[in-house]
Formats: sequence, C-alpha cells, structure tokens
Amino acid sequence: MSKLRWIIGALVALGCFGGLVATSAAEELPFVDGVSWGASSINEKKAYVMGLGNLLNVEYAYQERSGKPPTDEQTIVQRMYKHIDLITLNQVVRRIDKWYEAHPDQKKKVVLDVIWVDMVEPNLPKDDK
Repeated sequence: MSKLRWIIGALVALGCFGGLVATSAAEELPFVDGVSWGASSINEKKAYVMGLGNLLNVEYAYQERSGKPPTDEQTIVQRMYKHIDLITLNQVVRRIDKWYEAHPDQKKKVVLDVIWVDMVEPNLPKDDK
C-alpha cells in the first residue's frame, strides 16, 4: 500500500482506536504511548496509523492549497509527508512494535515520536535533523 493510501483512511480509522484511549469528558485525552500501543489489537494499531496518515495528508494538502505553505522549519507536516519511508501499513505497525520491543524502558514515548525517530528522521537531509 502506498504512502498516499495509508494516509487516506486515517481520520475515519482514528475513531476505531477511540476505545483504547477513551476518557471521561473531565479527563484530558492522552497521547498514545508504548503502554497503550502494546495493549492494542492489530486493528486498533492499524486504525491509529491510518488516522495519523489521513490527518497528515489533509493538512499537507491544505497547506499546499493555500499557496503559501509553511516552511519545513515552521511545521513537521511537510517533513513527515515528504520524508517518510514508502512502506505499507503493516510495515509501519511492525516497525513501531519492534521499536518498543527494542526500547522497553521507553514505553512512555508517544507513538508519533517513534514514527518520527524511526521512519522520518533517518530520511531527512543531514542539515535538517
């Protein structure tokens, strides 16, 4: 599945992941970290990644359509969209799983950070890291 495909379904998919991170209205909605990621089913993990991908795709398109998109220094959206590996949804989930397995002491690191460190940052130009 191409980058665009796994990016396209994400907003809908985030709703599927909602059960894992559901909180009462009085509580703050938490970021998904390695603890909640590890407790998630494969479908919840895929839904989260798809949701994140869709959000990035929509924001990237919105920024480009504005005619004055922010520079890479002003937003992570451009960097993530342009520099993420072209990998499948299943590969993204496996890479996140493997990252947490390799770093058991970092279960509090949020999934978005793992995606950045493992999949985006290695593809950035040297002066952009």
